[in-house]
Amino acid sequence: MKIRITTESSCDIPAALCAAQGIRTVPFSVSFPDRSVYDNSIPVEEIFAFFERTHTIPKTSAVNPDQYTGFWDAILDEDPDAAILHVGYSSACSCSFQNSRIGREDCKRPERIRLVDSLNVSCGLGNLVRKAAQLLNAYPDDDLDTLAGRVEAFVDKTRMMFVPDRLDFLAAGGRVSNAAALGATLLRLKPRIDIVRGELIAAKKYRGTMSKVIPHLIADFLKGRRFDLSDVYMIHAAGAAQEALERMRELLRGHGFQNIHDWDLGCVMTVHGGKGAVGLSATEI
Repeated sequence: MKIRITTESSCDIPAALCAAQGIRTVPFSVSFPDRSVYDNSIPVEEIFAFFERTHTIPKTSAVNPDQYTGFWDAILDEDPDAAILHVGYSSACSCSFQNSRIGREDCKRPERIRLVDSLNVSCGLGNLVRKAAQLLNAYPDDDLDTLAGRVEAFVDKTRMMFVPDRLDFLAAGGRVSNAAALGATLLRLKPRIDIVRGELIAAKKYRGTMSKVIPHLIADFLKGRRFDLSDVYMIHAAGAAQEALERMRELLRGHGFQNIHDWDLGCVMTVHGGKGAVGLSATEI
């Protein structure tokens, strides 16, 4: 049995890396008043341009059950002897995982599909998806349930946090009040968002430019934790300050991380994080 790894587009793994590792993705959607498009089918600059014109952000939509059914049936039709391990977007902040359960039941061979709730988003999800691919490579004789169990053991060890550079997108999406966004902007505050059991939790506020924030973000990320230093995942939205990103890479190298994966935020996650957002994920030992 050949096991295929699948996930959603909002893992933010670059398309070339997905292709190289045989990871298949099903897209979330971004909806404007006059059209709906799949995640990453348009440049993120179109989202920024829409916001500048309207002072609103487009809506995002989870993968629906029929999409999952068609997606997985097509994979299994290509290779009838295959099985699918799907590492899904956090059930705590989207209906996508529930939709994947419904979609699986309507598949021709649901017994060949196993679902793992990542309890994570963006590069946190991507981190766990890549871990699944690494485990599949390390244990090629695993059956579907055994491999799923190995991946599930890493769910609670996968850490992610991010910092939006500005709060206008969060305010436009109703996630913070306009007054709070304005006050934070005037005070030059940037909230740190931690992913805790799949939920986005505002944990701390930093003051200053992103370049000044980065050392504090890295220090808070590492504090009290022992990480596997093999891989660390950076994420950034378009418009992120290059000086801040280079500082982030420098600090991560200084703390001993060997492979620093630097990924662009896709369309859906850009809608949620806004221009210039940065984040990181790694796996605890």
